[in-house]
Amino acid sequence: MALPHGIVVLDKPAGITSRDAVDHACRVLRTREIGHCGTLDPLATGVLVLVIGRARRLQELLSRSRKVYEARIRLGATSVTDDAEGPLTETTPLPPPPEEATVRDAMAGFVGEIDQRPPRYSAVKIDGERLYDLARRGEGIDPPARRVTVYTIELLRYAWPDVELRVACAGGTYVRSIARDLGALLCTGGYLAALSRVESGGFKLSEAATIETLGPEHVLPLENALRHFPRIDVAAAQAVRLGNGAVVRAELPTLSLASDETLFGWVNGNAVALLKKAGPNRVRSQRLLVSMEELQRLAEAEFAAGDSAAAAARAGAGADRASYLDDERR
Repeated sequence: MALPHGIVVLDKPAGITSRDAVDHACRVLRTREIGHCGTLDPLATGVLVLVIGRARRLQELLSRSRKVYEARIRLGATSVTDDAEGPLTETTPLPPPPEEATVRDAMAGFVGEIDQRPPRYSAVKIDGERLYDLARRGEGIDPPARRVTVYTIELLRYAWPDVELRVACAGGTYVRSIARDLGALLCTGGYLAALSRVESGGFKLSEAATIETLGPEHVLPLENALRHFPRIDVAAAQAVRLGNGAVVRAELPTLSLASDETLFGWVNGNAVALLKKAGPNRVRSQRLLVSMEELQRLAEAEFAAGDSAAAAARAGAGADRASYLDDERR
């Protein structure tokens, strides 16, 4: 069976870890070259994006991408794990249930770039060890706060003691921490009672395959992972030059494209490189998504087809260097 390259949008059920889901996909798809783009706790359900084969080169990028959760927070108690899986401690004395307006005001403080302390039971590393390993040995510590981004928080329903929210945030944000900190702010205590990731990196729950139905037909082409990012189309010979470290001229999607914004170079409908802006209408490659040999074959095919422009910029150490210097002089 040929090794698949692409992505799978999986609907992870409750009761299994993200690692369990990856192991299941490895067995079904008959490959060990699978990673995931953002851990879901065993309690949580929803979108788990799997990257397969060459698509693993995008794992870090997709893990940092925008995610949307629907969460149910239970007020009136706290949890060692900040969710329903840990031992619960009821808040005593319990203050009167807060009004909905008070809950909304408290929620507003969690929107934007905020300092957030990860849960004690989490995969964050301290001195090379996972926090949950330290906690299970009785050496649990409160990790330092770190900067995370929460784009929006929407109150879906409030009926004491439950607060139902929709949270859009960047990768690395813990909804468990929001539940804990919201409870602390309301002086009631709080923990995460249920969580579903309904979107990750632009992929929605409605397009996800279930564990039971997962099969090779659910592997989407690598390009599907990039459909939400800016793109530029380049000639194959230009792509070879990018692979050799050259800066090339390109018509950027917008002149105001931020220097750190992610964009990709495409050749004949195939994504070939992760690019970085290197000046006005200039880009360089940060990472190739295909091999240099494959780029060389594409460039040779262009040349054979009689593309004189591609021939002039055709790959080769000397030609690359001369073209690069020519670009820089301009």
